[in-house]
Amino acid sequence: MNSNSLIVLSVTLYKLVSLLVGTLFAYLGYRLFMANIWGDAGELETEFGDTKLVVKKAAPGTFFALFGAAIIALTLYKGMELKSHTSDLVNGTYIQTTEEDAGDTT
Repeated sequence: MNSNSLIVLSVTLYKLVSLLVGTLFAYLGYRLFMANIWGDAGELETEFGDTKLVVKKAAPGTFFALFGAAIIALTLYKGMELKSHTSDLVNGTYIQTTEEDAGDTT
């Protein structure tokens, strides 16, 4: 197995595991919510930019589901980024290029 195949396999596995963990958190949150487990109602308040998110007196399952949804959204938003690095020794100078750089002629 060459290094490019290993890179593709490891990034794909990482993304799949991230999606599975997010789905597991969302599912467990759903199960807690449907089991009518309230415990001590939680509270969440956060801001990003001009947007403010406030969740008050929420069941623990709600937080699990929100956390799972955030993991899934972040995993899908980031996408798959594959970079192959090569290095050459030219005239005693170390040069590192990526495949993205190789196509540039400017």
